[in-house]
Amino acid sequence: MVARSALVLVLATAVGSVTFVAGLLAAPIDLAVAPPPSSVLLLAADGRQFATLQPTERHDNVAAQDIPQVMRDAIISAEDENFLTHRGVDVVATVRAAFRDLAGGSVQQGGSTLTQQYVKNAYVGNERTALRKIREAALAIRLEQRLSKEQILTDYLNALYLGNGLYGVQAGARYYFGVPVKDLDLNTRTHRRDPLLALARASMLAGIAPAPSFWNPVKDFPTARVRQQYTLNRMVVAGYASPQQVSDAYHYDVKPLRIRAAEQPTIAPEFADYVKKRVQASEAYEEDTFFRGRLRVRTTLDLDLQQAFNEALRAVLPDEDDPQAAIVAVDYTNGDVKAMATLRRVPALLYPDGTPYSKAVTRYEQRLGFNLATAAHRSSGSTIKPFTLAVALQRGMSLGTTRYASNCDRIPNPGGNPNPYRYCNSDKSESGRFTLRRAMADSVNTVYLPLAIEVGRSRVAKLATAAGLDADPPLTEKSGNLSFGIGAGAEVTPISEAVAFGTFANDGVRVGTRSFTEIRKGATATDPGELVQRAPPGKRTRVLPGSVARDVVEALTDVVEHGTGTRARQSFPVFGKTGTTNDSTDAWFTACIPDQKICVATWMGYELSSCEPRGPKPERARLEVDGPCGGMKEVHGFKQVFGGTLPALVFAKAQENLRRIKAERAARAAGVPVPTLTPSATRSPRPSRTTAPSPSARRSRTPSPTPEPPTESPTPEPTSTGILPGPPPASSQPPSPP
Repeated sequence: MVARSALVLVLATAVGSVTFVAGLLAAPIDLAVAPPPSSVLLLAADGRQFATLQPTERHDNVAAQDIPQVMRDAIISAEDENFLTHRGVDVVATVRAAFRDLAGGSVQQGGSTLTQQYVKNAYVGNERTALRKIREAALAIRLEQRLSKEQILTDYLNALYLGNGLYGVQAGARYYFGVPVKDLDLNTRTHRRDPLLALARASMLAGIAPAPSFWNPVKDFPTARVRQQYTLNRMVVAGYASPQQVSDAYHYDVKPLRIRAAEQPTIAPEFADYVKKRVQASEAYEEDTFFRGRLRVRTTLDLDLQQAFNEALRAVLPDEDDPQAAIVAVDYTNGDVKAMATLRRVPALLYPDGTPYSKAVTRYEQRLGFNLATAAHRSSGSTIKPFTLAVALQRGMSLGTTRYASNCDRIPNPGGNPNPYRYCNSDKSESGRFTLRRAMADSVNTVYLPLAIEVGRSRVAKLATAAGLDADPPLTEKSGNLSFGIGAGAEVTPISEAVAFGTFANDGVRVGTRSFTEIRKGATATDPGELVQRAPPGKRTRVLPGSVARDVVEALTDVVEHGTGTRARQSFPVFGKTGTTNDSTDAWFTACIPDQKICVATWMGYELSSCEPRGPKPERARLEVDGPCGGMKEVHGFKQVFGGTLPALVFAKAQENLRRIKAERAARAAGVPVPTLTPSATRSPRPSRTTAPSPSARRSRTPSPTPEPPTESPTPEPTSTGILPGPPPASSQPPSPP
């Protein structure tokens, strides 16, 4: 064992000596230049770059005179008390650390001076080997020969990583305290300067430096305070502060403000944030590597489709007082999220005295925004009906199975309530005998609510969840109380709608989502870099028999061909479902395009938080402007917004845009004039392979050259107030839910 250790030491010394000399000879000429922070590049599926994730603050170098002495004293005390006297290297500590690393120590040993740390960050890298330590020491000595201590310390403080994507004390001071580093002593509330406040802030920043992930004050403020206290104590030992000064400074409020830099523009800010969160949640994620490793993330984004979505939302909803909206597409064969776009318009709220309650939000704010496509849970409306149909088909029914449906109906209230629950279809004349297929096309409530009860609402909830609907709260047989089965109570997200409908498109197999396919680090223009992680396609789970899924697709094809969704009809096959909640609070159109292997969910509505502010004294808040606080009425020529109106138009407009964008890109690639495309002609309905609609199902229409599609029956809210048992006289029939 002794002989082996001696041999290792000799070899280490020999190799180290060679590396040491090579390092001295190969030291960079311009050692004073601090490296810029690395970005994380997000690439679309075809390799085109669409976003850059940069550190929270850009790398902002400051001159030596702009770094206060207290900041210099704090970092020297915390990291290298002998900085002003050594020549770049603590020889004993460096040899000890290198030997222990070479001998197989499980943890890399310390011993680096500030100069060595700067060399590591700027030139050597984070490779954990003894040879790196020796080369680092060689370069540190060379650096000390070329630059003054003041310049080395300034460069170090400009390149220092301080967690949360922050590089340099300037970025750290702005993010954590809201001031430039030269103003660490500035109280932003009183606008007075306080040297003890500067001491408190400088000691917090210096305390973060050794291990930004561990001492991160945003993630774990109490732990960061422990390190701040250590730094203050070391400043007393080094003679930079008195015991009374550090005691007083420790009691100052230095909780991080987290003031962020302006976001970088991108065509897909929602998707960029979505991918960032998924990468950070992956097994390969390390905070330091995320911004320091020159990461290249190949995502699943289709840039053409993303552009088409962006343009469609703004074309259909161009005004500031229009409803909010979200649209998202998922490839149902592999789970790839292909595009997502949102419009989020929330008016500002004021108290009666005019003071602001909340700020107006007119767009998605990257890294701060609420993503309506992935996080907004809203009532599904009639888009839940296909899952009721699927359960019925599994239990032996067929698309040709018929049910009699009146225009309005009642079901008993549980718990001894004598008043039955009454609900209606939107068209007062909509009654008669319907096949399940025809009732799906016309979205007949008085067929599908009794059907959900008949087949078991718990089964419908279980199937919808298994297919991919992400509901909050989770779906159960009690979801939506009595009206579950036609939509009320199923609070779901747009992305989960796309996934769930993809289960029908994929022959009954649900596929989990995927937002990126691979991550590489150390990439350059000529080198693809090292593969860090490769993401497989989404997990596949059989949810339905293929025959049942195909029957549901047949019924949903009718919705687009001649039902409530005809505004979305294309020259190629499309199937989907419209959905509208009571009073048009929410409107949906969720559809799949087999030719493109995608399902697209479009939601539209007004965010409830814009009408029901939460926080201190919410009852005193009011809208800054007169705006809608619920149902979508009188919007761009539509008296009331249903899923088959504006949401379906967004879908159709996106497809029109996509054809134009692809044609323009192909023309540019070929060097020919860009063509001008006109909207494609609608496709005539395809012959049905199942029973034709029952002639006894009645819907009166005023003849017109271009007939309107059937009006979808909105999902009513559960209520039993004022409803008497038994059928009321015809003359007392109230109007159907708007």
